[in-house]
Amino acid sequence: MIDPSIIEDILKHADIVDIVSSYINVIKKGRNYVAICPFHDDKNPSMMLSREKQIFKCFVCGTGGNAITFVQNYEKISYVEAVKKVAELIGFNDERLNQYKEVKKVDSNLEPLYKCINDLCAYYEYGLTTEEGTRAFEYLNERNINENIQQEFHLGYAFSDGKKSIEFLKSKGHSLKSIEAIGIVNKTTTNLHDQNAGRVIFPIHDINGQIVGFSARKLTKNDDLPKYVTTLVTILTINILLMFGLGFILIKAGPFVDMIRSIS
Repeated sequence: MIDPSIIEDILKHADIVDIVSSYINVIKKGRNYVAICPFHDDKNPSMMLSREKQIFKCFVCGTGGNAITFVQNYEKISYVEAVKKVAELIGFNDERLNQYKEVKKVDSNLEPLYKCINDLCAYYEYGLTTEEGTRAFEYLNERNINENIQQEFHLGYAFSDGKKSIEFLKSKGHSLKSIEAIGIVNKTTTNLHDQNAGRVIFPIHDINGQIVGFSARKLTKNDDLPKYVTTLVTILTINILLMFGLGFILIKAGPFVDMIRSIS
């Protein structure tokens, strides 16, 4: 994976407003900037960009992050490719970048599943910003997992009504086959239910930074539910050498390890 110091240098020189402006129209509004979100069917500017914090966030679909993750999501490329693209946009040169090869094209059979799980992750991120998600937000902050870390690792909250996740994904055009295939469905006799409902969400990434599953921690204490629920073995996770957060442990080991220690 790419040396963390290179990523830090790129983000230090990259301006989120300039990067996003190279793809879509951005409008200044007070101290921040707004734009029509390209990650859902947006009619009014719902994406906010902060030059001060160097982040973007859509308050409708929940998609957010830094300059690199914007390019990754917009161009639908790997994290490594996005790092190189941002470096190119800002004229950042480092010979060490040449040692990282382009990631192979995504298997066409997996592409709809990646789109489905990425949409679900964005929905979980949105959940963390809602009134219902306040307890989850407070839980993370109590453990020194601040908003920047939450956005960097795409942490979220799954609404307690487990049907909402399923209905959201269906509204985004995902088939029940894809929804079941990403491993979050708890089948009941009458409907499909998100097994992560009511929990804090920690995405699991492969070594390319692609989300392949979730680990979800409960917020309640007085019940017999398991402390953690992890995505079932799926076509996205099987045969992939990964551990919880391996991709980001390799990229940003320090902050991730500190975060894991704080929630255990």
